[in-house]
Amino acid sequence: MRIESTPHKLHLFFCTNTRENGEKSCGDTPDTGILAETLKKRFKEGKLPVRITRTACLGPCAQGPNIMCYPQQVWFQDVHVEDMDSIEAEVRKILASGIAPGS
Repeated sequence: MRIESTPHKLHLFFCTNTRENGEKSCGDTPDTGILAETLKKRFKEGKLPVRITRTACLGPCAQGPNIMCYPQQVWFQDVHVEDMDSIEAEVRKILASGIAPGS
């Protein structure tokens, strides 16, 4: 086993959960997939130290669709494609602030 430090200063988890039983999930919308792909491209082009991961349920479905920002302890809730520029601006602001999580 090797332990290394991550090159990513910020990790975004996008709920893209779909339930096998057919029940509605907050991530079961095209918006989070579009947001994940487009923001991933933008951050990569900007050479920003951001990792984007599609994930299963993050928990608070009633407030979703959700994006969790780690380790900064930030949640983007009720996100839609129209929020893309605002999400990107907030991520850039978080990175620029250099504030440690929980501060």
